[in-house]
Amino acid sequence: MIKQDISKRASVAAIRYAGIVIAAATLVVGCVAEEESGKRSDDEDIVGLKLSLSDYRFGVQDVGSDTAQVFKLRNVGVDTYPINSVAISGENAADFTVDVEEGVTLEPGDKLDLNVAFVPVGEGQRVSSLDIDYAVIEGEGSNRVEAQYYSARELEDAGDTVAAAQEYRNYLNDGSTTGNKPRAMIKLSLLEEADVYGIGKDFNLYKAALNMRDDGDIDGSIAALDTLIADYSDSYLIDDARYMLGYIKLVDQSSYAESIDLMQSVVDQHPDSNYYDTALYSQGIAEYELGNLEKSEEIFLSLRERHTGVRLGLFEMRWPKDNYVSRLWFDKADEQLATIDEEQSS
Repeated sequence: MIKQDISKRASVAAIRYAGIVIAAATLVVGCVAEEESGKRSDDEDIVGLKLSLSDYRFGVQDVGSDTAQVFKLRNVGVDTYPINSVAISGENAADFTVDVEEGVTLEPGDKLDLNVAFVPVGEGQRVSSLDIDYAVIEGEGSNRVEAQYYSARELEDAGDTVAAAQEYRNYLNDGSTTGNKPRAMIKLSLLEEADVYGIGKDFNLYKAALNMRDDGDIDGSIAALDTLIADYSDSYLIDDARYMLGYIKLVDQSSYAESIDLMQSVVDQHPDSNYYDTALYSQGIAEYELGNLEKSEEIFLSLRERHTGVRLGLFEMRWPKDNYVSRLWFDKADEQLATIDEEQSS
């Protein structure tokens, strides 16, 4: 067994006041890699799994209360990681619970939420460990392509935007199908724009926001995007920032109403933006999640109409315009309309 201690232990003293019993807790995180033939050996570093928090202080809580925290486990390497189990261990294990999807295998770029609750059953310091048991399958074939993505990130961080753009381009051309693919597409578009408009504080803010979101720092990403929108309203990246903020609200925070408003700002203020169709589609998804099926249907009908080239009104038949983008959005809108129709009919 390989024990990878990626935590720092911390102590929190117990407090008692006004007759209320209080507990304080620190959850320490550890990972254990399983040894199997054909997988990494004892003397090799395990660097592909990264947690958003190495340890977490739940702070001072009443006994019997329930406090939750989400840890994000990310595969930032080129290998594949089947997650065997996630468990709480230690003297105070009874004070914690962990809820996690079972049977997960993290491919390069994938993330997994670990939902941990602190429900203290006694007073005083409560310290336990979150143990993640996983196997390592060395990347082969297409997985090795992922090395190019991380190489591009390193070049980007070093300030070599031209080389980074080329490496992202190579990565995408080599056929990535992992969660890093959309990230690479966004980064390549950003770096190509920077080659035209130059690199300023707005570029650095937007890039920082993308990287923070990739690293699980959603609040930091939102703060950077808010600053860009407030301080650089004439930036060429303002539509990017508004769309990304709306996307975070939709995907990461399930704040559907806020996402709809932000996507509407893209539609209203940036009609020529490359994000126009994506913003419409995102609004349709958000309305659907809110249960507003008629509004969602209206949006998807509008999106499909934008990309309709031929229609036969008598038979209500439509075909998309003869280009890749229109065929893509026509089909995606059609799929969502079929889903809504099925739900309305049931």
